[in-house]
Amino acid sequence: MKVLMIGPDSQAKGGIATVIQNFQTYFHYPDIDMFFLTTWQEGSKWNQFKTAMASYRKMRKTDVDIIHLHVAQKGSFFRKALFLLGKRKNIPIILHMHASSFDKFYNNSSKLVQRCIRLIFDRATCVVVLSEEWERFYKKLTNTEIKIIPNAVPIPSEYNYNPLATKIITFGRIGKRKGSYDVLEVAKRIKARHPQYKFILFGDGELDQVKKQIEEEHIENVAIGGWVTDKEAIMKEAVLHFLPSYHEGLPMAILETMAAGIPNMASAVGGISQLVKTNENGVLVEAGDTDMMVNELEQYLSNTNARNHLSENARKTIIEKFSIDTYNSTWYKEYQMLEKFEKVCDVNESKV
Repeated sequence: MKVLMIGPDSQAKGGIATVIQNFQTYFHYPDIDMFFLTTWQEGSKWNQFKTAMASYRKMRKTDVDIIHLHVAQKGSFFRKALFLLGKRKNIPIILHMHASSFDKFYNNSSKLVQRCIRLIFDRATCVVVLSEEWERFYKKLTNTEIKIIPNAVPIPSEYNYNPLATKIITFGRIGKRKGSYDVLEVAKRIKARHPQYKFILFGDGELDQVKKQIEEEHIENVAIGGWVTDKEAIMKEAVLHFLPSYHEGLPMAILETMAAGIPNMASAVGGISQLVKTNENGVLVEAGDTDMMVNELEQYLSNTNARNHLSENARKTIIEKFSIDTYNSTWYKEYQMLEKFEKVCDVNESKV
């Protein structure tokens, strides 16, 4: 079976690139040949356009059994729509939805664009989403079959969580959607009672705006760590991963940190609530509610035993429910089902 996977460059920044990189590294089955085409990479708009068109031409010439498209919102959605509409007959096609705010993108679009979006979903063989929350949303747009396959990560062999560590970290794009400005507000209020702790934002995005606010408000316990690819050393020094996002899919950063035994304090948006459970393996907060964040964080930093308990359960959660081995097995079975679908379509067409 030949599977063609299409999405951003696996070396690019962001969660989708990490998912694709994990497929390249860990998905190995003797009866599946997997090929990868890139639709987006770092660089100018013109180079990005050329990259997408070159991949489109390669897709048209490549003999495959299944096409697996990794999709976000806005430009990502319409780039992948081109590949979906340009596919040859009877090739099953998966729309794998990673969008953090597709609901906002859809609702803010014109009626004509909304109709186009629905038509594109209707042309897919199946739509894969990351959580029950997103399943409910996409069911409003299409009658195409929708399946839930949460993201997953490899499990680090070593468990090195230090409950006495003094760094509170955040991985991902820095900006309003990720709650970065709420992190600044919480940090200011935490400093008086817990001056030993330092908040570090690792990522790209609205760096200048955040740095300016840090300087103007003299927020001495917050630092910008930049974009990192090797997170292992950083996680060994972290007592908590703090992600108060306003919109999410199922963040790879939460999965990665939990796999390392780092508890998360995160907002209950997207698929996060199916992963993080308050008083079990982390702490859920309401997006934008900085009072709640401060109160929960003060309790967390004041109880070493609770931190150890949450850490052990965080790692256990990933091992039992979100490991890369289970994920790959799920996708293997999905590809097998779609291959059967393709053969049925071919037989039916030959009878016409």
